[in-house]
Amino acid sequence: MNELSPWKVLLVDDEPGVHEVSRLILAGLTFEGRGIELLSAASAGQACELLARHTDVALALLDVVMESDDAGVRLVQHIRGARRDGDMQIVLRTGQPGMAPEGDLMREQEINGYVLKTEVTAQRLHSIVIGGLRAYRHVRSLRGEALEPEAARARSAADEALAQELAALDARAALVLQARPELALARHGCVGVEMLPRWRTSAGLLTAERVLALAPGSATLARLMRELVAQALGWMRAWARDGELASVSIPLASQALVEASLRQVLLDALDADRRQAGPLPGVLDLLVDEAQLRGEDPALRAAGLSLTLVDFGTGGLLLPRPGGAKPDRLKLPPRFVTGAARDPERSAQARSLIALSQTLGLCAIADGIASDEELQFFRWEGCELGQGELFGPACAPEALSLRRPRSGGAGAAGLH
Repeated sequence: MNELSPWKVLLVDDEPGVHEVSRLILAGLTFEGRGIELLSAASAGQACELLARHTDVALALLDVVMESDDAGVRLVQHIRGARRDGDMQIVLRTGQPGMAPEGDLMREQEINGYVLKTEVTAQRLHSIVIGGLRAYRHVRSLRGEALEPEAARARSAADEALAQELAALDARAALVLQARPELALARHGCVGVEMLPRWRTSAGLLTAERVLALAPGSATLARLMRELVAQALGWMRAWARDGELASVSIPLASQALVEASLRQVLLDALDADRRQAGPLPGVLDLLVDEAQLRGEDPALRAAGLSLTLVDFGTGGLLLPRPGGAKPDRLKLPPRFVTGAARDPERSAQARSLIALSQTLGLCAIADGIASDEELQFFRWEGCELGQGELFGPACAPEALSLRRPRSGGAGAAGLH
């Protein structure tokens, strides 16, 4: 097994939507510093072909009923018998429990888990995958196969050194800002921007996601966040002086939802800005993921901030937690947007997500619009906002204008 490669997880299910949603849910998930490579098969036969090419699958999530009523059970027998693989963790998933009773399967088959599809929320899927990988690693370690090589330890040391470098960064000098426009699809008007911050380090430019993954500590995050918020507020007020109102969406500061110390830093920065320059002329928006939606937001709401869920499919939206934050906007990821005008399956998925956002009272943002055809599709379906390469690449904030273009195609909207 290549220790530096991602963990391999095999998903076998004859429902295409299960693969799409599972891939979205597991995107970005890591265990012990390694990501997840999801191998997809629509039948037991396809799964056998994949297993012949991938001998290091750590976890298999198998549907029971596929090309036959017992296809999943026969695949288990193939893995444990013909392949003689006793290490792979196997979890059966079924939407028809009457055809495959849990008690019978757990007694008669060498499986490690059994769940109903209706019970598999995003958080539950995360738990199943992490638990399966942990068990797989434990089994391999008992047989003397090390899964934490020197290279992995060296990588951890490099990350620690990079986290220390972040702690010493000049937050202003190291910050590199670009922005992407958000357009109102009904009128082609640029109504807001999404800030794309990067920080200069010896390892190159780090994204907000990479910074958070390094876990540099609250004090470091507070310094980086404070400067990022100051820049966002500065651009918002500059646009307002030109008679343009905007929303400005930023990452990183969303950690304030789950860390009280960062929440206070953000509130203090907003309060200081208001005392100096008056009420906000637009909306400061935080780009949040499902995990952060479990945090508290009353104080941030009172300060006038909004929240945009950017990783739809991880469970927080569909299963809101009591006392947790609720987003104002739902961003449809590019996988549901690009090609939706021509692909019937993707069209259906996009329509469902837009309808869901409308039912929940959220503003929908289609991220990944690449053609006039896709622009028309999402406009007709009632999606309020859009982003994507059709509207131009990310650029320096000063190159953006929020005025509606007087002429020209959609690709010119919002840009000088």
